[in-house]
Amino acid sequence: MGDVNGETPQQKLPGPARYLATLLMLLGWLPLWAKMLGYPFLPSIEWIATSELPGGAVGLIVAAGFLWLIYKSKYRIRGSETKRLVVIFAAPLYSFYGYYTGKNIVVFAVPMILALIAGKQVELPFTVADAKRHGTSRCRSPIELQDISFLFNSLCRVSDEFRQELHPGGHVFVSGKGTNLGVYVEGLRSEN
Repeated sequence: MGDVNGETPQQKLPGPARYLATLLMLLGWLPLWAKMLGYPFLPSIEWIATSELPGGAVGLIVAAGFLWLIYKSKYRIRGSETKRLVVIFAAPLYSFYGYYTGKNIVVFAVPMILALIAGKQVELPFTVADAKRHGTSRCRSPIELQDISFLFNSLCRVSDEFRQELHPGGHVFVSGKGTNLGVYVEGLRSEN
């Protein structure tokens, strides 16, 4: 219902919803921050296979929650009606972001946090997809791994001598602090 001037009264989002959305975004970005800060983490292949369905479900729930927050906050958007429409029509992008945030929480953030809390020195096997690429300015001399999300499937700055030992379909063993769910990359060993 509008007031005398024809404006819609502002509806405040519930505090817990704002805090939950912020916490989910922070947890969803944790794997990216760790990688950017030089602490790459790889979830185990078994964990990825096990968490695929629950991760997708959590992703859908988070995406729906983001859409709900957009719907609830449509009256809080200051500016013209055009600006409100732009925000509302951008909702599919927010839901896409919400899906991957939720999925990252289950597939990456949960094993990362467990590795920090209860981790010990472990060694996990991974399958090599490609070890011959030149890489990019952000990831020089990479080893690409199979069955891992595209943002996290590269191990960077690996020596050329070590990369020459590897071939697609072969295995590399990643060691570091972690659990059977995943490992913070500290060292590499080839299967040979």
